[in-house]
Amino acid sequence: MSLKKISLLFILLFLRFTLSAQINNKDIVVGSSFTIHSKIMNDDREIQVFLPDSYTKSNKKYPVLYILDGQRYFLHGVSLQKSFVEFRHTPEFIVVGISKKKSERNRNFSVNSKKYLEFIEKETIALIDEKFRTSKKRLLFGWAYGGGFVVETMTTKPNLFNAYISASPFPLNNKIDKVDSLFTKNPNFDKLLYFTSGSDEGLVKDETEKLNLLMTNKAPKTMNWTFRELRGEQHRSTPFTTLYHGIKEYFHFYPELQFSNLEDFTKVGGLNYVYNYYKQRAKQFGFPPELTKWTMFTLTRNAIRANNYNQFSAFINEFKETKFINELRVSRACSIAEFYLKNKQYDKAINLFTYLTEIHPNSERPLNGLGDTYKELKKKRKSSIYYEKAKKLSKSNSN
Repeated sequence: MSLKKISLLFILLFLRFTLSAQINNKDIVVGSSFTIHSKIMNDDREIQVFLPDSYTKSNKKYPVLYILDGQRYFLHGVSLQKSFVEFRHTPEFIVVGISKKKSERNRNFSVNSKKYLEFIEKETIALIDEKFRTSKKRLLFGWAYGGGFVVETMTTKPNLFNAYISASPFPLNNKIDKVDSLFTKNPNFDKLLYFTSGSDEGLVKDETEKLNLLMTNKAPKTMNWTFRELRGEQHRSTPFTTLYHGIKEYFHFYPELQFSNLEDFTKVGGLNYVYNYYKQRAKQFGFPPELTKWTMFTLTRNAIRANNYNQFSAFINEFKETKFINELRVSRACSIAEFYLKNKQYDKAINLFTYLTEIHPNSERPLNGLGDTYKELKKKRKSSIYYEKAKKLSKSNSN
């Protein structure tokens, strides 16, 4: 073997060893798995549990999402929890997967449904409530025969869960009369039912439309319910979309409210809707009933973006007593002052820019804003004074 070949072989072996040494394998662990012996089912059962990130550092109690067919959808539920919490769409909640064995097919959701519900209530929920800090707020999700089981559970144990989320529920024909009876017995029923079907699901679509008709005609006004036809979704894809929107609907009043534009704000009912939203948010989640600073700012920002001074002025006057502008970051507060300037409201622009220079002494933007305002007023000497101050502050900040 030539010296060149030996050198090349040595280099290749060295690179292979180096790359191999740099790989640090690490298992990904998502939650915990418990095997419990069910006296009711006379069998061993697997329960998967995912706890919120803050669980070990807090004394809080958490809502629980129970997922049927956990062997399929537990990880999807965990993924949604992580995403919703990160973007502050929901509070943290515990995710529990109730796994099903292949050999059982759909018997637990049909001929054995009473026994299976008893197992869920008396052994699974009882275990979770005993072992973990739960708030007793519960959501139940199921797909296909599991979705039909969710609807049946609502009629059999209407207060066991706060939200019933059902993807492509089947069969429903023998359950619709039970739903009707539930409403007769409970005229103030106030739980959430969120159910869906794909647009090409045959019997599933036909039966969900029958349930939708019943809900439309007879659901109590106190009830929150939604039927959604998922266009383009197939039978096996509906659970993923349904669980996402079902969770979001249950926690509808949790996020701070904001609108994409003034048109959306007007469509939902304007300020009456906004104030009612925060009352509901306080009632369901214990937040203060007052509008948050973020909501007040984003409404004002929408008026600025629409170049609608009348609506802008209405928002400023509506929120004046809250002094929300005082707590905004300087760039956001300056955008309000700059809109005053744009609309030739010079006194208001000067007052706000001046105030911002006092509470943000290291920011150049309010100083430049004062320079721009006095320039518009043809007061060149005063304008140059503020531009010079901004220039000096800029040099100081860069050093």
